[in-house]
Amino acid sequence: MKNIKLIIVLLALSSSSVFGQQDVHFSQFFSSPLTLNPANAGIFDGDLRAIVNYRNQWSSISKSYATSAASLDFPILREMGGGMFGLGVNFSKDGSGDSKLSTTNFALSVAYHLDISGGQNNHYLSLGFQAGAIQRSINHSNLTWDNQWNGSGFDRQVQSTSVGDLGGTSAKAMDLSTGMHWYYAPTNETRVFAGFSFFHFNRPDIGFGIETHLLRKLTVHGGGEINIGEGLAFMPNFVTAIQGSNKYTDVGAEFKYFIKENSKFTNYSNEMFFSAGPYLRWNDAAYIVARLGLKSFVTSISYDFNISKLANATSGAGGFEIMLGYKLNLSKTATKGHKLRFK
Repeated sequence: MKNIKLIIVLLALSSSSVFGQQDVHFSQFFSSPLTLNPANAGIFDGDLRAIVNYRNQWSSISKSYATSAASLDFPILREMGGGMFGLGVNFSKDGSGDSKLSTTNFALSVAYHLDISGGQNNHYLSLGFQAGAIQRSINHSNLTWDNQWNGSGFDRQVQSTSVGDLGGTSAKAMDLSTGMHWYYAPTNETRVFAGFSFFHFNRPDIGFGIETHLLRKLTVHGGGEINIGEGLAFMPNFVTAIQGSNKYTDVGAEFKYFIKENSKFTNYSNEMFFSAGPYLRWNDAAYIVARLGLKSFVTSISYDFNISKLANATSGAGGFEIMLGYKLNLSKTATKGHKLRFK
C-alpha cells in the first residue's frame, strides 16, 4: 500500500510538470502586460507604468489557489528617429494546496519598437526578450501518509518513511522568453494590436530531484479600442495559450464610457473613464470585467463563474481578481517626440 501511494504521489508531482504543468494566468490577461508578452515593455503613454495583480481562485476549498504579480516598465530613447526601446521588470508568485506548492518568477524584459509608419508615428512592430529566474518549492510537513493512519485518523506523531523518497523541496533555473507585438493607430480614437509570445524556450529544469523540464508556452493575443460614438468606445480582447496538453482561450469585450475626454493640450494625460463587459474562457469560466480610470490611476476587478466540470467540486465558486495600475508622466510631452498615444 505504501509503495502504491508513493508511486501515485511521484506520478502526480512529475506528471504535473510534464503533462499537466501550466503557467499562472489572469482572467484580466490584458492587465498583466509582461506576463503576456515581453514585447509589451514600454508600450504605453507616459514615463513609467506600475501594475499589481492579485487573483484568488476556488475559495470554497480549504487551500485555495492564490496568484500575485507586479510589474514596472518604462520607455527609453523615445527621440530616436526609427523607434524606441522599452525596459521592464516583473514578478509573479503562485501558491496552492496543503503542500504549499509555490512557483515564483522574476524577470527582466527589453523590447524595441520599430516605427513602420514612414514617419507618421502610428504604426509599430515590436520585438522583446525576457530573461529571469524561476523557483518552485513544496512543503511536505502538511501531507499525510498511509503509515500514519491509525484506523480513525492520521497520527502526525508517526514519522513518515516516504517523504525522503520524494526528492528535494525546491528547484531553481534560468528562464528565457521572447515575443513580437504589432500596434496600429489610424486615428487618435482608434487603435488595434496583436502579438505572440514564446515563453520558456530554453525549457528550464524545475524538477524536485528528478529532471523535469518546463514545457514551452505559445501565446497569441490581440485587441483594440474602436470609437463608436461621442464619448463611447468598444474594446475587444482575446488570448490563446498552448502549453503542452494545456490550452485555453479567452475572448470578450468591454464598452468604454469617457467620464472626461483626453486633452490634447496636456498630451492625453487627463483621461477618466469607466468600462465593463463580458468575457469567456472556453469550456472553463465566464466572467465580467469592470475598469475605472482616473487620470494616472486605473483599477479593474473581475469574477469568474465556473462553467466547467469542476463546478460541483468547487461549489460553483470561481476566481476573484483585482488590478491596480499607475502611470507617471514626468513632462507635459509624455511621448517625448512621438505623436502616437499608446494605451
